[in-house]
Amino acid sequence: MNATVQQLEEKLKAAGVEYDLIPLPEDLPIDIPSHVMFHKISFAQATATILYKTEKGVVAVQRRSDTKFNIEKLKQALGVKQVEFAGQKELQELGTQPGIVPLVGLDVAYFIDKKVLDQGKVYGSSGDKLFGLALQAKDLQKANKGEVVDVTDEPTKGKKKVFGGMRATGRLHLGNYLGGSKGMLALQDEYDCIFFIADLHVLTTPYDHTTLRQQVRDVILDYLSAGLDPEKCKIEVQSTIPEHTELAYLLSTVYPLAPLEDLPTFKEKKAQYPKNVTVALLNYPILMAADILLYKGELVPVGLDQEPHLEVAREIARKFNQLYGETFPEPVRFKTKGEYVPSLLGKGKMSKTVEGSSIMLADDLETIKKKLAKVTTDTGTTGGPVPKEGGVASLFTYLALFNKDDMHKKFKTDYENGVIRYGEMKQFIAEAIYEELKPIQEKRKYYEEHPEVVDALLERSRQECQEIAKATLKEVKEKMGLPL
Repeated sequence: MNATVQQLEEKLKAAGVEYDLIPLPEDLPIDIPSHVMFHKISFAQATATILYKTEKGVVAVQRRSDTKFNIEKLKQALGVKQVEFAGQKELQELGTQPGIVPLVGLDVAYFIDKKVLDQGKVYGSSGDKLFGLALQAKDLQKANKGEVVDVTDEPTKGKKKVFGGMRATGRLHLGNYLGGSKGMLALQDEYDCIFFIADLHVLTTPYDHTTLRQQVRDVILDYLSAGLDPEKCKIEVQSTIPEHTELAYLLSTVYPLAPLEDLPTFKEKKAQYPKNVTVALLNYPILMAADILLYKGELVPVGLDQEPHLEVAREIARKFNQLYGETFPEPVRFKTKGEYVPSLLGKGKMSKTVEGSSIMLADDLETIKKKLAKVTTDTGTTGGPVPKEGGVASLFTYLALFNKDDMHKKFKTDYENGVIRYGEMKQFIAEAIYEELKPIQEKRKYYEEHPEVVDALLERSRQECQEIAKATLKEVKEKMGLPL
């Protein structure tokens, strides 16, 4: 426990406030949805502390995560003419950072939205990524000597909005399924979801235009066969909704050039394709922001490697809201259980472009066995702790991803005792993987044989998505002063 948490405890004890410090996993993402799921609480109980810069200095404003700030009410309550989010400079001066601004303890004026006090126990940040803080809502005012204000609109009605998808680069592999499609299945029952096939993003790097349509179709079929239900969610193809590209252009007018050139992903692609450094590649994050904001997505199930792009989307949302009035939510990354599926090669993650690294959703049992047989292992007689990288680590990860806890424990004990039999382990993993893939393959066969069913589902979903997209674009153009 570091000095930040110790100082927090001292302040809470001095204020006579009862509290709970809750240890958090090191890999828990810094976003509200992940913490809501970890603590098994409602969004109403999750209290967000936002730092604002005003002409009177920096202030902390606390709200329930199921509500939204009303900027005019906020200005009036704070007695200021302008508010904007505190920047990195202000955060550093206060000894905190984005995502872990503490519920208690900063040397600033605290304002607590009155709707927070409707709750019993509330949860938030301790100021340390490894500890959460829980206390009674009524004690927030006491701990912070905070002023109660009315600065938010009524709690958001309906489900949180999720927007996610993947590039149309052909048939999906196990990593795509566990890190994408399977995570989407869990989300579609709890959230208002739109999942898309990002075919326009494919055009930012060299591709085969003669196979692109089939690649799009393959992803759609894999989505449906994996269990995405058009009755519970919407599925769209990016290029069939022209509002994506129109909004991307409008959003590009509020975002500077330099940060795009500094993005690690742009530099990597630039080095990878030195003869294909296009404007589209540079604008990839702008289009991604438009994809999400077009549907006012709040939660985005993407891997950690996409976080820089997601930060661009948040910055664009903030900038647009400041210039033209509150319009977009700031999307946050939503971690799914299998967001990182290690390669069969023992290094990196499964990839379509790295030969021998993936198990495809279409693979039969014998193919899966052959691929697993090639996974590099040790002699199995040395004993000791399970390694954290390499082929052996990948095998143990597969067991965990398929919820085979009993067998994970057995093989772990065998490894530690130096008696593990890798042939037996690989056989078990192959059967566990195929057990999950077999019904997916059978369902895909049905959709392949009934293309008219797929076309009807897609067209209905496209119309529903375009209705939402048109409404958002109309709102944006109206606020920007453009003809409607």
